[in-house]
Amino acid sequence: MSYSQFHAPVLTKINKFILISAGVCFIVASILKAVGAFSLVSVLGLSASGLFHGLIYQLFTYPFVEVQLMNFIFNGLVVWFIGSELESQWGQKIYLRFLLLTILGVGLVYTVVNLLFFFGTQFYSLPIHGLSGINFALLIAYSMLFPDRPMAFMMVFPMRAKTFCWILAGIEVYLAVFSSFTASWAHLLAMVISFMIIHFQNNPLISRALNSTWIRKSPKKKHLYVVKDDDQKPPKYWQ
Repeated sequence: MSYSQFHAPVLTKINKFILISAGVCFIVASILKAVGAFSLVSVLGLSASGLFHGLIYQLFTYPFVEVQLMNFIFNGLVVWFIGSELESQWGQKIYLRFLLLTILGVGLVYTVVNLLFFFGTQFYSLPIHGLSGINFALLIAYSMLFPDRPMAFMMVFPMRAKTFCWILAGIEVYLAVFSSFTASWAHLLAMVISFMIIHFQNNPLISRALNSTWIRKSPKKKHLYVVKDDDQKPPKYWQ
């Protein structure tokens, strides 16, 4: 693909909010670290200990806490490029609910596992944070929507989106099992939840969670329908 064909997608509304929030948290975390104050991760990051003590807001704030510059830049680019295309395809309501299901699903499972199996250990108070979980969920969704789209692994090696995501999943499995990297388990969980939401999107519970509204309006209803690729009919995955 020639460089003349490249164009960045428009930064959509929800992803703009995500990046601004993460940017503010990154700046605040950097200032607090520079002056030797408390860690923002311990306040806004999600831990079983914090949730057990009533800090329910951590279920919603933990994805926005970035503390390393390169992580913030890389994760922000994924949200911009991949997330904006998905939001444009699905619409704001479905995209937002997809993110909420992923974020809350990862947070609740992570907390329950820590409460049941790691109560009183260091893992019980170890917080997860950052946009990486959202990014892995977005990449899985993108690879299922557009499996043959070209992507560049390590920004160098071209391959299909489906292959790209399988490699990422393999790396996370290795880190989780052999490097005891706790965050990798959360990343894998985000991938699984994303896969299940899309693969079983016709399930009444998932469909209702993504499409339902609390206010009755006109009979006109918007529903997901499936597409396999840009030109195929009948479709296979969401568009």
